[in-house]
Amino acid sequence: MHLLPLTGSFAAEVLEINLAQPLNVKLVDQIKTAFADHMVLVFRDQVLTLEELESFALSFGSYGETPFIKTLDSHPNVLRVLREKDEAGPLFGSGWHSDWSFQVEPPSATLLYGVEVPKAGGDTAFTNQYLAYETLSDVMKDFLQGLQGVHSARRSYGPNGTFGRHDPKSSMEIHGDEKAVEEQLHPLVRTHPVTGKKSLFINDVYTVGIHGMHAAESSPILEFLLQHSRQIQMTSRVRWAPGTLVMWDNRVVQHFAVDDYAGHRREMYRVTLAGEVPV
Repeated sequence: MHLLPLTGSFAAEVLEINLAQPLNVKLVDQIKTAFADHMVLVFRDQVLTLEELESFALSFGSYGETPFIKTLDSHPNVLRVLREKDEAGPLFGSGWHSDWSFQVEPPSATLLYGVEVPKAGGDTAFTNQYLAYETLSDVMKDFLQGLQGVHSARRSYGPNGTFGRHDPKSSMEIHGDEKAVEEQLHPLVRTHPVTGKKSLFINDVYTVGIHGMHAAESSPILEFLLQHSRQIQMTSRVRWAPGTLVMWDNRVVQHFAVDDYAGHRREMYRVTLAGEVPV
């Protein structure tokens, strides 16, 4: 196994590995170390069944929960992320976000496997939240310490959210729910349970405020932090090809599905791994 860094700050391709084969303990440990160091790992030219995708995922933790979206009947922990070439509705996964940050225990990691992808377009962008925190001033770091972000799925899956009403023309069965308006508090600055490093833990899609502040107070603070956290030097971008598997650390990166492939079909399979209460 060899690593090819994608940028100067994070993300790497993992070379010379076949994920369809059983992985020994030493190799799993090497991948875990690489994951802790690079946060986004890209595995190219993989030919995987859903069972093999699940087996690989379970080498790194247990399954997380998938709310609001129907998973596969035959594989209830696998989400089919599909967009047909003639679909015109909202794109699932667009907007900078951390998966399911509105949960009490948001996922630790997400794995996404590309089966059919556009020849061009449909990239996934990532941003490094370690670096976003580390490049803040000491005064801002002190100010943020102890503050809690308010996370909610209401903008996406609430009754008036982007996916609040089921679209029969959508390839994915997404159902909004009143439960999406519920709120969950998480620290604006969290500590990674493996590395012990601090990072910002906010995102455009699910962070709706700062606990104890009026919207007029919290909005400019969040807007500054969000803009700061996606400066170009803090980002990386993965171009997909059939057989590409990407695994990212949901605790320390945000990601964004780029909507620039109208008229082309895109089919992927996603697994999330259970996380912990952010501290």
